[in-house]
Amino acid sequence: MIEDFKTISKKVMPGGKVMLRPLEKSDLDRSLKWLTDPLVNKYLSHNFRDLTASQEEQWFDYIKDSHQDMVFAVLDSTTENHIGNCALHKIDYRKKTCEMGIVIGEKDYWDRGYGTDAVKVLVGFAIENLKLLKVWLNVYTYNHRAIKVYENCGFKLVRVLKRNHLYNGKYWDTLVMEYTGKPPDIY
Repeated sequence: MIEDFKTISKKVMPGGKVMLRPLEKSDLDRSLKWLTDPLVNKYLSHNFRDLTASQEEQWFDYIKDSHQDMVFAVLDSTTENHIGNCALHKIDYRKKTCEMGIVIGEKDYWDRGYGTDAVKVLVGFAIENLKLLKVWLNVYTYNHRAIKVYENCGFKLVRVLKRNHLYNGKYWDTLVMEYTGKPPDIY
């Protein structure tokens, strides 16, 4: 199984607008810029405002050897520009579940369908290649754009965590959403 995991985690996945490939060390500077950008960071599951290059490299060294995580660069399929990252975390082959995360860090690509395409490709990979049955995620109620993307990709609301996220001096609800079923149509 470990050999299969190492092989499958190196897979390049084409979509319509995007292509996903394994995250590389050379992507870290760009990723750090996105993670520490307040306009991007406010939508992420952790506050990365003070993240350093050294911490990002330590995380990368950990993640590249992990058997419960797969992290991919999101590329514009036309230009091959690196525009974001997405990942499957907490992969549990026994329960056939994982958590999904995504960031489109290049704001010029927001509201243009790149995130939707990346989500569809990643969920399809989780179901078809990893044989998982459920992909779940957390999203804050103020992230209307992401909620719309997830709903359009077939995610369903399963739970609301009331007032559990503090942002900008206010407590916000977190939505737990999950995808179950066949892989989404990519095109």
